[in-house]
Amino acid sequence: MGRKRTSKVDKSPYKLRRRKLADGRESLFIDHAINGKHEYEFLKLYLLPEATEKAKRENAKTLRRAEEIIIEKCNAHIQGISEAIETQDKSGILLCDYIDILISYYKERGMNTYKALVTARRNFEVFRPGTRLCDVDKKFCIDFKDWVLSYRSPKTGRVLARKTAFGYFWHLADILNNAMRMGYIKSNPWTLLNTADKITEPQSTCSFLTLDEVGILEATPYKHDHIRRAFLFCCFSGLRISDMLNLRWQNISKSGETVVLSFIMKKTRKHVSVPLSSKAVEYLPERGVAPSDRAVFDALPSKTRIGKHLKKWTKQAGIGKEIHFHMSRHTFGTMLMTAGVDLYTASKMMGHSDVRATQVYAKIIDSKKVEAMNLLDKVL
Repeated sequence: MGRKRTSKVDKSPYKLRRRKLADGRESLFIDHAINGKHEYEFLKLYLLPEATEKAKRENAKTLRRAEEIIIEKCNAHIQGISEAIETQDKSGILLCDYIDILISYYKERGMNTYKALVTARRNFEVFRPGTRLCDVDKKFCIDFKDWVLSYRSPKTGRVLARKTAFGYFWHLADILNNAMRMGYIKSNPWTLLNTADKITEPQSTCSFLTLDEVGILEATPYKHDHIRRAFLFCCFSGLRISDMLNLRWQNISKSGETVVLSFIMKKTRKHVSVPLSSKAVEYLPERGVAPSDRAVFDALPSKTRIGKHLKKWTKQAGIGKEIHFHMSRHTFGTMLMTAGVDLYTASKMMGHSDVRATQVYAKIIDSKKVEAMNLLDKVL
């Protein structure tokens, strides 16, 4: 069989599972976790050994049908919760059931906010399962803060990074603010917390490549050139990996001599239109006869595999930094600041809705200037 396709609904309480059969097929079934217990429903849908293109197409069709069934079950689950709310005091709803409603709301609108809520729901199920929304008070918030700061990963045994703990804790603020606006609670316990009761935001760190390091990578060939070109394209365009993977030829046009990208950012769901530098255009693949709806970078592996190839390539180039794909966006941001681009223009080129997000790169360049002066003082 080829690489298993990940279900689009694997964040739901219904999980799609497979069981290998003696004849080589795989039987699909649903695993539904209820209060720690599991119920199984076999779908009478089967995946074939992918020996032919026809079998691959049949398997894709079968997986889509299985996911449709799970989505139907999720919708019925959410509808049941909503109907139950209509017949009782809204504040009597369980905290996790309320989060389910928010997740459904954001997913239906294509907003990535739901992903943070999925994580929040999982945390509250571990921290204090069965909590009603009306029972969330100031003490609950403080206890949750202490739990987040002391929680250890079952896989690594290590406590959470400060930035991760900060994000997990502030999920609760977003949930309570939403509940207040929607009339599920009459008062917001979050407003009773003082600074000492909260997890403060850690100082932002931002890893990036210097211009010299980018030049070294440009001069270093790699056996998977399409991965190399995709990364360098993002270094000179500032695209996130998600937007680069979603990019279609129809998103690229010319205005006079300028090549322009026009697309909807996956993270913010906002439309942006930005010009491409000649260096970014240099790393675009040849279009050939590709239709307008074809992905520009259409031969890339999974994000995990891309990350592994980046590490091999940069090691081959002699760059000692811990590399990750998002570093390309940070590199673009610092390039803009180094080139003297003003904050407002830079924020538009990066698709930031708030100029404060762009200021991070300006601070990095300022700190590098201070470091340079300190080194000069030592020499003198």
